[in-house]
Amino acid sequence: MEGPAKKRRLLFLHADTRNPTTQRRTRSKSLDSKVRRHLMVDIGMSRRKPSKAPQFVTFVWSLAETSGALSSTGQGEHSTSRDVDHLQVPVKDLVVPETAAQYTALYTAMPPILNALSVFEKEWGEDWFSAYGFTLIMVAGRNAMGSTCSTNTFWFPFAFRKSAFLHHYQQIFTSPNVLIPLYRRSARELRSLALERSLKTIQCVESRLSSSDASNATSDSVLHAVLALVCYNFTSLDFDQAMIHVKGMWIVVAARGGISTLEANQDLMLMISWVDITAALLHDTKPLFPLSAPMASPSVFRDSGLETLPAPLLSVINDESTQNTRFMNVISSIGDLNAQNTRFMNVMSCIGDLNALAALVRFELATKGNAIWDDEEQMGFLVNPVTHQLLDQPLRSKPVTRWDIISEALRLGAMIWIIWVKRRCRSYPGTAEARISTLLKVLSSKSNAEHVWNSPDLRLVRLWLLVLCSISEPSDKDLATSMEMIASEMKEPRSVLWVEIMAGIRQMPWVDIFEPPCVKLGQRLLKDYLGAPI
Repeated sequence: MEGPAKKRRLLFLHADTRNPTTQRRTRSKSLDSKVRRHLMVDIGMSRRKPSKAPQFVTFVWSLAETSGALSSTGQGEHSTSRDVDHLQVPVKDLVVPETAAQYTALYTAMPPILNALSVFEKEWGEDWFSAYGFTLIMVAGRNAMGSTCSTNTFWFPFAFRKSAFLHHYQQIFTSPNVLIPLYRRSARELRSLALERSLKTIQCVESRLSSSDASNATSDSVLHAVLALVCYNFTSLDFDQAMIHVKGMWIVVAARGGISTLEANQDLMLMISWVDITAALLHDTKPLFPLSAPMASPSVFRDSGLETLPAPLLSVINDESTQNTRFMNVISSIGDLNAQNTRFMNVMSCIGDLNALAALVRFELATKGNAIWDDEEQMGFLVNPVTHQLLDQPLRSKPVTRWDIISEALRLGAMIWIIWVKRRCRSYPGTAEARISTLLKVLSSKSNAEHVWNSPDLRLVRLWLLVLCSISEPSDKDLATSMEMIASEMKEPRSVLWVEIMAGIRQMPWVDIFEPPCVKLGQRLLKDYLGAPI
């Protein structure tokens, strides 16, 4: 006799699997009620009728195009497939008054004025990326208000091609006179709308997954919807939930027959690999998916690897009179290759790739200027292959040998370098703080400093790592630690000047965006630690 049917739990939400009876309700009814009211307050606010006075930024649309856009808005989960070019509003029809007088004149002279958020709600409620879009608008508005832009965001370039919502309102992201008033007056409503849209998307995904038709439950549209949820989680800085969704995608792909089923849709595979690498970098875990074919062989890495190692590391490897060469001869013999030595060689190859990438970035900066940092897609194609290889290395609980310590320090340093560049491109929502703390522990050991970094070239590599830690937004405690170690290298008996250190570490993977914070670092070292000319 069959037992009672079990309640189906949401696969893509946090749940206490250890105690299924408490997944949906707490033991206290009063506490449960408080939690429910707290969660629904933002959604409730967004559903209230707007006051008669204009509360939000208003857009002036031509009446014909507005009615055409509204009538062509599709319903259901396939609404993103509609003709986005037909829906896109020309620049001339997007008017944002800059002064109260202009606003009054436009308001009285042109009747078809729509509340911006009302337009968002009515037209784009079924768009997969609407939750991500609302959150991105909010972040962009906050950045537009400040003198310096926050890099804690995730700019997903493919969303602007896949989402009719983002394609339609793309002009907003380059219009501070729209973003700032929208953020000031409507940040709470944007956040509420994003939350509501994400919950609806989850419900749609769960409905599909419960389908008896396996092809329907594991279709490309399900994967696209979960991708959109991951982007929303990244932008709202909910990294744990993002990882749950990435693992959910892996389950869906496995259920449909494995990664080979995505070979016919390389565009989808590219997007999955993109967010998978970001999630793995945030959590310092191995990527779940293989590297997408379009990212696997960029031309910049065709002749890189060990051939393009920076001079200090190449000198260490090629020095015939040191123990390093004997070590390299051992690991070069086929019989002695093992996981540890393979890891070391892979990390060294990644550093060579990073050096080649740094040279390309310097060239692009010289020819195109800072515009390269606005091309997140191109930079992602260059950086993500190295990131994937670094994250996909065999795991070790603790470095044991001298070369374990060097390879782990280089791996951590390379990832701090990558996070720096990704944040500059607005494509990484996290920070490097955890890796900085781990790397400083490896570098701060007195015995390591004496017995591991015991040659001029390796001391230069160590200084490069310490400077990277110091300029990558460390905690106050870690910044003090790294600066103390740099200062100790500059004092007697070596008496190295700061300009000499900078000349040396520029031989390692280096890009021009490191220079301004290094100037401030040198000035602070002089003031707080050395008290002498740098």
